[in-house]
Amino acid sequence: MTSNASLRKTEILVASLWLVTAIGAIAGAVLINPVINAPDYLTTVFPKSATVVTGMLLWLVNNIGIVFIGLLMFPILKKQNESMALGYVSMRMFESLLMTVGVAFAVLLIPFSQVFIKAGATDMATYQAIGTVLKQIESLFLNLMQMLFLGLGGLILTTMLYRSKLVPRWISVIGIIGYALLLPAFVLALFGVFDPTPGAGGLGSLLAVPVAIWEIILMPIWLFAKGFNVSAIASKPAKMETNELLSAA
Repeated sequence: MTSNASLRKTEILVASLWLVTAIGAIAGAVLINPVINAPDYLTTVFPKSATVVTGMLLWLVNNIGIVFIGLLMFPILKKQNESMALGYVSMRMFESLLMTVGVAFAVLLIPFSQVFIKAGATDMATYQAIGTVLKQIESLFLNLMQMLFLGLGGLILTTMLYRSKLVPRWISVIGIIGYALLLPAFVLALFGVFDPTPGAGGLGSLLAVPVAIWEIILMPIWLFAKGFNVSAIASKPAKMETNELLSAA
């Protein structure tokens, strides 16, 4: 059984990683997006390459951190349901991989911008077309597809938290609602109803608010202050609830 000291260390690490990953993602987006989405990005990305690379490194902090969140949570979650715990870790890994690919395409704009500047104004349409493709792929992986796996992984986690009572159920419910909203948001963004790019504003930013509150405020504060329900970790409430339902039937 996990010792209280080891569990407390895990709680502090997970809470800290939620904050660190949020800072990395937000700061990375703040640095990269204005540069690559500017109207004159073909001439400005290379001169501002230091900004783009810094943003990439901050995104990588987020991408690595979310995998460690999944790995740290696995020993706790597997006591409730090992298959779902593995599913959560897998979603975090897929999410990390997709965002890393997206960031890589954003960085590819640096040498592309350098080539464009050296080429001057010749064949402008071709450069613009290639640049548009690079940006669309970056947004597809970093913003759109990531939303799907974040939503699925978050639903697995919050459902397990709700059933096990590892944290108060009202916290789990807010998380369930927030992550569930990301799935229809993914579909709407897929059809171009709104821009999923962080900071783009509109419906996309509104739908991301519950998840942001849960990951940046509610869970970190609760884990720092109280931690997980120790008695719930050793039990298997999901199976208990199933048996109770069968008995009632």
